[in-house]
Order: sequence, then structure tokens, then C-alpha cells
Amino acid sequence: MPFTLIKGAFVPQAGRPDGDSLRFRPDTPDLIFRLRQRGRPPKINENNGTVQLRYEGIDTMESRALQPFSSDATRSNLAFCGVPDGEGTARGHILANQLGPNGRPIAFVFPGDAPETDGTSVFLEVPRMKDSANFHQITQGHAYPLFYDTLFFDLRNAFSDETKQARQKGQNVWSADVTNTGALWQGPGSEEAMQPLFPKLWRRLDSYGRDADIENPDSLGEFRAYLEFEKAERVFDLTQGRATGFDNLVTVEEERVSMATLPEELVFVS
Repeated sequence: MPFTLIKGAFVPQAGRPDGDSLRFRPDTPDLIFRLRQRGRPPKINENNGTVQLRYEGIDTMESRALQPFSSDATRSNLAFCGVPDGEGTARGHILANQLGPNGRPIAFVFPGDAPETDGTSVFLEVPRMKDSANFHQITQGHAYPLFYDTLFFDLRNAFSDETKQARQKGQNVWSADVTNTGALWQGPGSEEAMQPLFPKLWRRLDSYGRDADIENPDSLGEFRAYLEFEKAERVFDLTQGRATGFDNLVTVEEERVSMATLPEELVFVS
């Protein structure tokens, strides 16, 4: 899978790092602007020269979700990238081939410098991908897999296999995950006390509770319809070999919400 190699430095204090995101100052900013755009152009901070990265293939719990899972993921990310205290800078490089809708490079993130010249086109294979922060977060159970149709199947399969291993070991989020067993909704704000849940589903619950158009946000009675019409997303269900709406993979029983499939069995349409 061809990516552009972009060298630079991690600068966590330039933003708010978390388990799957970090500020990055490219040595050659023009390389960021050459990435394929799917929405907004990249926004490089004019004061410190950094851009916010979005890690490919993974999703970690939001900062407002149940602790210590999100903060543990942040600490793991920072330590792996060479800035364990979240201060100072550390050399690093990314492999990216596109920008997300909000202008962030969607990247595989690596500590240290790469042997190739800055701007080199690199075909990313699984052994090299396993040296990334992305894969590290999956290995340690700090991240859920989040696949889009732009991620090649060999990299996706490596993430899936490692996710299964982390789940079997009960690593971090997998020690308490309720994605498939169900989380209890007790009205707006209750998502912040839920045990670990697939972050995309957590964010949909969070926005549902805040939506002024929901007649009774204390109940999940409108949640499936909300997913279908307000937050419509197409997803390929690998277990069934078919495309469907994300809403069709979410189960609501009274005030308990769950997913019918494992996160690594889904590929979202970008």
C-alpha cells in the first residue's frame, strides 16, 4: 500500500494528545499539502508549524469516557512516541496517503527517523506496520480497531488478529468491554460512566443525548432512528459479506445498547 514518508517531530504540548492523536511538526510542510484531500485542506499552525494527526486503523476512548482507560491510552501513546511526560519534542515520522474530512493526515505513526529520504513513496507491508504506534496501541489493548474501506486488507487483517489476541488476554479496555454484551443508558451524560464501549458507538450516544431535536433523550427509543437518519453511515459486515447501515448492527433492548458484531468485523465506507 503506497504511502508518503513525512519526517518531523512530535510536539504534544502544541495540542491535546490522546490515545490516537498527536501534534506533528513536519520537516517539509509541503508534503502534507500533497496528500489526497477528502474535505478541508490541512491546517498547519502558523505559530508552531504543527498539524494534528489522526491514527489509521484504530480508535481510542474519548477523554470524557470512563477512566483510567482513556488516560492510560494517552500515556501509552506518548511513551511509545518518545515524549512520555507530554513535554518537549521527539523525532518521528509518518506514513500517510490522504487527509481526513477535517484536514488531518490519516497516518501510520512511528518514533524516530526512517532510513528513506523525506517524501519517498513507501509501500507499507505488515512487518513495518507492526512497528507503528497504531499497532502498539492495539497490542496493548488501549485501542479498538476502526477500519475504513481505504485500508488494505493485509494491514486490516494484522490489526484484526492482534485485536483478538489482546481481547483474549483481557488487555486494558478488553478487561471490561461491553460492546457486545450491552451498556445501560440512563440519560444524557450516563455514557461517561459506561464501561469501555466501541468509541464510534460511544460518540453516537453522546451526541444523541445532546441533540435538542430528540424528544426524550432519557430513553433510547429514538436512538436507532437517530443513527439511521441523522448519523447515517454505511458499513460492510464481514461476517455476512454485505453492506448495510451502522444502525442495523446496533441492538437496543429497552435502555441497553450493544453491537451485534465485533469491531474488527466491520469496514466503514468512507
